[in-house]
Amino acid sequence: MWVRSEYAGELAVLSAWLCALLPWSVSYASQGGLRLYRIHFLYLFFQFIPGVDFGQYDTPYLLVYRAPGFPDNAGVAFGYQLWILAAAVFTVALALSAVYYVYDERLEAESPVDPVRLMGALLLLSAVPLTASTYFLFTGFAGITVPVGILFMYLLGGLLLVVERT
Repeated sequence: MWVRSEYAGELAVLSAWLCALLPWSVSYASQGGLRLYRIHFLYLFFQFIPGVDFGQYDTPYLLVYRAPGFPDNAGVAFGYQLWILAAAVFTVALALSAVYYVYDERLEAESPVDPVRLMGALLLLSAVPLTASTYFLFTGFAGITVPVGILFMYLLGGLLLVVERT
């Protein structure tokens, strides 16, 4: 592959951090002169309409654990539950990246599983429920959705699984 074996660990750590910072989907809808933007990160969700003030008590974000109670639609609620599952799996990947960053050589020497491949598998295991969540969340959404972070999770997870290790 195009990644040298000695840099595979660094790529694994950076892949997790990049996927944590990128939104997994970005959506846009326009109707009747109003524009709606929705940005889903792994742990929170932003929704806003430019120029509209919803009062001092409404916030433009919603944390992931509160999301299933947000919609009235059962399919959308199930999509949010899949999102929680993906966030839980990704939390394991993020914890592994922190441990791998601190104890890289020791973890590689003592771990029965290659941490680079484990990170790749965790990224892919996070991307699968997010893909299904995208389907359930946006089947009734009258706008455009781009699964930005999901594509990176598949790309980086697959790359970490096939990187040559020596």
